[in-house]
Amino acid sequence: MIRWFLAAVLLLLHAALLQADPPTDPGDYPEPSDVPGVLPNAVRHKSAMVAAAHPLAAKIGADILKAGGNAIDATVAVQMALGVVEPQSSGIGGGCFIVYYDAKNRKTHCIDGREETPAAAKREDFLDSSGKVVKDAMTGCRAAGVPGTVAGMHLAHQKWGKLSWKQVMQPAIDLAEKGIGVTPRLRDAIAANRSRLMKIPSSTAQYLVTNGQVPEIGTVLRFPHMAHTLRLIAEQGQAGFYEGEVADYIVKCVQNCSIAPGRMTLDDLKNYRALERDPIDFPYRGYQLVGMPPPSSGTITLGIIFHCLEQIAPKDRQPTSVNGIDAWARAESVAFADRNAYLGDQDWQTNYHMKYLLAPSRLSQRWTAAQELKPGTKAKPGELFNLQPTPRPDNPNEGNNTTHFSIVDADRNVVSCTTTIENGMGCGVVVPGAGFLLNNELTDFDLDKAGEPNSLDASRRTVGDHLAGKRPRSSMAPLIIFKEGQPVMTVGSPGGPIIISIVGETVINVLDHGMDMQQAINAARYTCRNGKLEIDGMMKNRPELVKQLEARGWKVPELKAGNTVWGGAHGIRILPDGTLEGGADPRREGAVRGY
Repeated sequence: MIRWFLAAVLLLLHAALLQADPPTDPGDYPEPSDVPGVLPNAVRHKSAMVAAAHPLAAKIGADILKAGGNAIDATVAVQMALGVVEPQSSGIGGGCFIVYYDAKNRKTHCIDGREETPAAAKREDFLDSSGKVVKDAMTGCRAAGVPGTVAGMHLAHQKWGKLSWKQVMQPAIDLAEKGIGVTPRLRDAIAANRSRLMKIPSSTAQYLVTNGQVPEIGTVLRFPHMAHTLRLIAEQGQAGFYEGEVADYIVKCVQNCSIAPGRMTLDDLKNYRALERDPIDFPYRGYQLVGMPPPSSGTITLGIIFHCLEQIAPKDRQPTSVNGIDAWARAESVAFADRNAYLGDQDWQTNYHMKYLLAPSRLSQRWTAAQELKPGTKAKPGELFNLQPTPRPDNPNEGNNTTHFSIVDADRNVVSCTTTIENGMGCGVVVPGAGFLLNNELTDFDLDKAGEPNSLDASRRTVGDHLAGKRPRSSMAPLIIFKEGQPVMTVGSPGGPIIISIVGETVINVLDHGMDMQQAINAARYTCRNGKLEIDGMMKNRPELVKQLEARGWKVPELKAGNTVWGGAHGIRILPDGTLEGGADPRREGAVRGY
C-alpha cells in the first residue's frame, strides 16, 4: 500500500511539473508482486469491453470501440499501447497469436504472428563445447527470432479492421511521445533486468536513469525513437517495419550486438509473413473450446487435460481440494508428456498431423494413463501412429513475461490475443534508433537436440505461397469458448509453460464451479508439468493441502521468494442476457474497461 501511495504522489508531482495530465492513473494499480489483501470484483458492461494488463491499454481499446471501431481495431490499438506501457512483456519486437470470432460470418480465425528462425541461425551457436546450452542464452541478439507482431496485427487489420490503420496506431504513438509513468511492475522488471540492460548502451539509455539507476515509481519515461518507428508503421503498414529504415536498424543491431550477435538479415525480415491458420477445437461438457493450432501447444495440451477431467464429476474435484488438485496433476502430467514429445511447428512435421493427438481413441488411452499414474513419477508420452519418441522435459529457458488481452465489441465480434517478447525485457537489447526491445524467442526451441519436433532448424519450407522459417513451440493459449455455436467467453494468460495451467484452471472455475470471471481469475493456481506439483501462494489452505498431497506421493516444492503468484489472466464472459462480465488479474496491473 505504501508503494501504491508513493506512486500516486510521484505521478501527480510529475503532472504538475509538466503542466499536463499524469501519464498514468495511479489509482488503477494494485501491488503486482504481493498477494492482494482485497481481491477485485467482476466488472459488467452492456455494449463492449476490453480486459488487458495495463489500465491505459484497456482504456485505449475501449475508446477505439466507442469511436466506432471493432474488436480487431481495438486489438491493434491495445497491443501497440502495451508495447509502450508494458515493454517487459510484449511489443513490436516480439510475436503474437490472435484468435478472432467474426460474428457476421459466425467463423473463428487464427492469426499466427509467431517469431521465426533466421535463415543463417545455427543451433550450435547456443551450445558450449560439451554440447550443453550456454548459460544466459536468452541475453543478446543471438536469441532474437524474426519479429511477427507487426505482421500479425497488420494482417488481421487488413482482413477485418474497420477504422483506418493510422487511426488505430495513433494512441500508441501519442503514449511514446508524451511519456508514461513507471508503475510498480515496470520498475520491478527493470530492476530484475538491470544487469542485462547495463550491458547494452541503447537499453541503458532507454530504461535506466542517472548513473544506471532503476527509475523510481512515477518517473516519466519518454520514447522518441519508438514513437518514430510506430509512426513509420502507421504510414507504411508492415513495410514500415520489415523494410527500409527500421529493418536496417534491426539488422545492424542484431549483427553488431556487443553481446552474442545474431544472424538475422534484411531478407529474413522482408520475407516474413504472418499466417492465417485453421483453429483447433475440442468439446467439454457441452461447450466447444477453440484456440490456436501449432506452433502453439496450448490448445492441444488443454484438449488432453480437459478430456481427462471430463471423466470425473466436477463435485468430486473441487479446485481447492486434494482430489481436485490430484485430478488436475494427473491430467496435466500425461498431457505435458505428449506436448514435450510431439508438439512444435506443424509445418516442420511430415509424418503425422499434430491435431491427431486429440483423436478420441487416443484420448481414451491418455485417460487410462492418467488414472494409472503413480504420484511423484513422470508420465510417458502416448503412442501416435506407432511412434514412440523419447520423453522430453520442460524447456527450462521458456520465459514467462508475456501478456494477454480479451476484447468483445458491440457486434459481439470476439478477440483472444496473447503476445510476447519471451523473457522479461526480451533479449535485453533495445534496437538503437528504433526504440523497442527485441525478443529472445529462439530459446523456446529445444536447443539441446536436433531432429525433434521443437528443435531449432534453420531450413526453409514452403508454407502457403512463400518460403518460411521454423517457429518455436509456444505455450500461449488464447481461447474462445462457445455454447451451442455462440461465444460465451474469451480468456488467456501469460506465464510461460504455466500458461496452460492458468488458462485451463480459469476455464474450469467458470464452467464447472460456477465462479464469475473475476473470481475464476482471482483463484489460487497449481501446475504439474509432468514433474513436481507446484501450488501458488494464493492458496489459503496451502500448508494442509501440501501435507495431504505429499501423503499421496506428490512432490510439492516450497515456494521461492518472489515467485508466490503466477500469470496475468484476462477474460470476458458473455452472459445469457448479453451483458459482458470482465475480469483482470490482480497479480499484475490489469484493468477492465468498457461501456
